[in-house]
Amino acid sequence: MVMLDFRLTGFVVALLPIIFLLIFCYRKFSVQVVKETRAKLSDLNVKLSESIEGIRVIQAFRQEKRLLEEFEAINGEHLYYANRSTALDSLFLRPAMSLLKLLAYALLMAYFGLTWQTAAVSAGLMYAFIQYVNRLFDPLISVTQNFSTLQTSMVAAGRVFELIDRQDIEPAQSQASGRIKDGAIQFEGVNFSYDGKRPILKDISFSVQPGQTIAFVGATGSGKSSIINVFMRFYEFSSGRISIDGQDIRDFSMEELRSKIGLVLQEPFLYHGTVASNIRMYQDLTDDQVKEAARFVHADQFIEQLPDAYQSPVTERGTTFSTGQRQLLAFARTIAMSPKILLLDEATANIDSATEDIIQNSLKKMRQGRTTIAIAHRLSTIQDADCIYVLDKGRIIEAGSHEALLEKGGTYSQMYQLQTGKL
Repeated sequence: MVMLDFRLTGFVVALLPIIFLLIFCYRKFSVQVVKETRAKLSDLNVKLSESIEGIRVIQAFRQEKRLLEEFEAINGEHLYYANRSTALDSLFLRPAMSLLKLLAYALLMAYFGLTWQTAAVSAGLMYAFIQYVNRLFDPLISVTQNFSTLQTSMVAAGRVFELIDRQDIEPAQSQASGRIKDGAIQFEGVNFSYDGKRPILKDISFSVQPGQTIAFVGATGSGKSSIINVFMRFYEFSSGRISIDGQDIRDFSMEELRSKIGLVLQEPFLYHGTVASNIRMYQDLTDDQVKEAARFVHADQFIEQLPDAYQSPVTERGTTFSTGQRQLLAFARTIAMSPKILLLDEATANIDSATEDIIQNSLKKMRQGRTTIAIAHRLSTIQDADCIYVLDKGRIIEAGSHEALLEKGGTYSQMYQLQTGKL
């Protein structure tokens, strides 16, 4: 274009800053709108997933209308931001580029019309310039057509980038030489918050000697499960110190830490596969070791009654097994690891009375020779603990044996009386 006519090229080049300005404005205004659109879409998916998974509860409580109204409200918000995103696309992307292309045509034709008598601009030159304008703007229009998709993808990938950019919390190789031998545990002034604003654990301090059992009790939200979360390093505590066998917990590799700590949760999770594969959990265990772990926790009694015994299929989440059977399989899975430390998070909360005796016998065997931290709502399940800690709003307010706490007549005593009906 410069070689053909420098002046005509100037008219076209003058439009390029406008193109970059449009793209800059689009990026500036669309980021927040696209973020809101993606956030509302996420809320929409969560609401839909919860409604499908909890459909029986919704039907039992006749909440279909309310859930539908909530879904429609979120859907309406998503539609609002999606329309705003589309409006921005229409304003700054292809329509704007097409308008600039037409403006370039108009400038060229106006210049030709005004100077055809004095300037040496032929019809052939104008035709060539129009074709060059097409070659300049058509690729830009094609790019801007996909710019909206690119912007949406970048925003949607933001959370993924945050995970990718997270620093590994593993200690340096030279420092990750710690080995858990005895299982002595000590918390010293540990503080923790999930969001960095509202404290969940406040100055938590306690110690457990090898082979001892301690228990944490308290109201829902008092911070019981958070102690296990920071001890397993699912989350990093903000201050204080946690040590095992006198060595800072951060000096242990994740592999060493989690291979020596057995965790049993309130909701046992079974994976699609077989009974044996759920006990083995992809560890290098022989069939005899799997069977021995099941016998240890008395899970072999119901396993051997299954049609294919240890090779019996396990459906998604183990829905074909009772809660007690799933919990026994979770116990066997933990015992198969031969852990030094045992963490029990409401392990008997959802067990019926008929199964509770079997579970309790299994727990007693599991606790022998292992340092154990138990979280319980049923106080009857932790009366034999060496020390019981009562939590309230993230702080330890009482500590002692079952008998000592009853004599104090404090919070633990009131909880016990409520559960036994002696109030």
